[in-house]
Amino acid sequence: MKKIIVLLFYILILIILLNAQEITISKEAEEYILKRGDRLSIEVMDHPEFTKKVRILPDGTIEYPILGNMLVAGLSPKQLGDVIKHNLEPYVPIPVVTVYVTEIYGESINIIGYVNSPGTYQIYEPLDIPTALSKAGGIQNIRKVKYLKILRKNGEVIKIKLSSLWETEKIIVSEESKLKLYAGDTLIVPPPKEFNWSMLNAFISIIALSLSIYNTLK
Repeated sequence: MKKIIVLLFYILILIILLNAQEITISKEAEEYILKRGDRLSIEVMDHPEFTKKVRILPDGTIEYPILGNMLVAGLSPKQLGDVIKHNLEPYVPIPVVTVYVTEIYGESINIIGYVNSPGTYQIYEPLDIPTALSKAGGIQNIRKVKYLKILRKNGEVIKIKLSSLWETEKIIVSEESKLKLYAGDTLIVPPPKEFNWSMLNAFISIIALSLSIYNTLK
């Protein structure tokens, strides 16, 4: 009997822990904080004129009917829904507002080649090349690299002289956009061409063997 009571006690504790975990997970899901770049669906029941799909702008705001420019980054979807509901009350009797996050912002660039930490890096705005290189830990040996390449998302390849990045006064305004990385772009740092000593040694061996055979047959 005592064993049964102990077993029931442990089962009860387990149930409590599982319920607590579910509550925590639900709370975390509800408290997602909106950030710039997120795409939202704002729905007002029975009022399509106030139902809108928007993306949060780089300054953290959205444009919403009647209410105009609203700062929303930093709010949870529920908080934003409450703000919109409160502001719509003069126009809509008992507004029912629901805010969904339809796309979490995750724009990124790729940095590959002769850098210390190649990989994929998330960005929130166009990035200049020096900043991108710093994200990847810098070039392994900058003295050995003369050119970089940008592979645009649309397939365009741009070759850039590395020294031009530090000579900004020589860069004309029309070229400035080419020195920015946008979502989906890939920055390529070509590795330096090391001299192939093994190939040279093999070549020398072939020549030596050929001369030896030639002298033998002579």
